[in-house]
Formats: sequence, C-alpha cells, structure tokens
Amino acid sequence: MPKVTEKRRRKVLTLKQKLEICQRLEKNESRHSLMEEFGCSSSTIYDIKGQTAKLKTFTKTEDAKGMAKRQTLRKPKLEELDRALFEWFKLKRSEGACISGPLVMEKAKDFHEKLGVEEKCVFSSGWLQRFKARHGIRKLDLSR
Repeated sequence: MPKVTEKRRRKVLTLKQKLEICQRLEKNESRHSLMEEFGCSSSTIYDIKGQTAKLKTFTKTEDAKGMAKRQTLRKPKLEELDRALFEWFKLKRSEGACISGPLVMEKAKDFHEKLGVEEKCVFSSGWLQRFKARHGIRKLDLSR
C-alpha cells in the first residue's frame, strides 16, 4: 500500500518576517534553516527572495507598527488620501486629542473632497477597520 502523505498547511508570513528572511538570506544563511524556522516551503523562500526589492521599498514607506501583522504588499486604492489622513491622525494623536472612529471617517470625507478625488469611496466601519489595520492602530479613543 502506498504511503499517504499529509497535505502541507498554507503558511502566510508577515511583512516583518519576510523582511527578516531577506536580511538573513543576504547574510548567506541557508534556505533549509529558514524553512525549518519559519515553517514554510523552499518555493516560499525563493518567492520572498525575488520580492526583496519590493519589500524594502514598501517597508520604507509604511508605519513600523503595521508591519508586524501585515502580510501583503497591497496599497490602498486611494493612496494619497490614505497618506494624508494618516498624517493628520499622527498629528492629532501627538497633540493628545481624542480621536473617534466617526471623526476619522468625517475627516476622510473632507480629505476626499479637498484632494478632488473623483473615484467614489464609501467610508464605512469596514473601511475604518482596514485603515486601522493598515496603520497598526489598535485603539482610537484615548481616555484622559
């Protein structure tokens, strides 16, 4: 009777882990040791090595907190609006202002108009959740 092999489970790495693999490959660490440590296949390691340049340029523009959980290189549809909104968010947060979800959505609508973006966008609670996940924002409201 032929030997039954188990199907390998799909392993999705975070961008932080992928960047670590790139750095360790540049230091000539063996692929086999990386495969064992990260629990992925050799083809995954080869794919990550091929994406090294993209990963490095993407991680320069993104927030470090979001990198720990983020798994893809996809950027938001309205990248300019997203960047402006996050800059506003960081400024207000550094001033110690209380920022709520509805306030972020309202400000996003304002930026949408001011930037003259023609593409229609619905700033829903789902959009807010994705915005928070993209930028590593865990809590909006800060209690004083």
